[in-house]
Amino acid sequence: MAAAYDIQTFLLDRANIHDTVIRLGLNSDLNSTEGYVRDVYAPEVVIDYTSLFGGAPLRTTARAWAEMLQPMLGAYDARHHVVSGVLIELPQPAPGVARPDRCAATANVSGHMVRRTARGGPIMHNGGRYALELVRLPELEARGLNPWRISSHATTLAWEDGSTDVMAAVSGIGH
Repeated sequence: MAAAYDIQTFLLDRANIHDTVIRLGLNSDLNSTEGYVRDVYAPEVVIDYTSLFGGAPLRTTARAWAEMLQPMLGAYDARHHVVSGVLIELPQPAPGVARPDRCAATANVSGHMVRRTARGGPIMHNGGRYALELVRLPELEARGLNPWRISSHATTLAWEDGSTDVMAAVSGIGH
C-alpha cells in the first residue's frame, strides 16, 4: 500500500519539480551535458521541438539528447533562458490520496541566443511555453536526491524577434 500523501511530501515534491524545470534552462545556458543527464532528464525522454524546427518528436535517452545538444548550444557565443510561471499539476494531499509517480508541468520560457557572426545581427530572442511530463525515480530518492526528472519535453514557440540566421546553426535539431 502506498504511503499517504501528506502536506510536507506534497510541498517537497513541488519544490523538487520546480527545481528540475528551472535546471532545464540553466543547463542550456551552461551547455552542460552532465547537468542535463544528472539533474534534468529521465533516462528515456521524448523531445518535441517541432514548433521551432519542424520534423517529428524524438524518442531518445537523456545522454543521447544531451550529447546532441552539445554542438548546437556550442554554436552560440552566449545563451540565456528565462523560465517562469511554472505551474505544477499534483493532487492535493488528502486522506486516501497516494503520492504520484508522474505529473505534468507548464512553464513560460524566453530564450536569448547570441552568435556574433550571424548575418543580420548577432541576437535572436524567442519565447513560448514548455509542456513537460515528469516522473519520480525512486532510486534517486533512496539516495536522498531530487527524484523528479523530465520524461517528455515539448516547446511551443509563441514569438521570435531578431536575426533568423542566429538560429540557422540549429535548424536540424532532432532530425
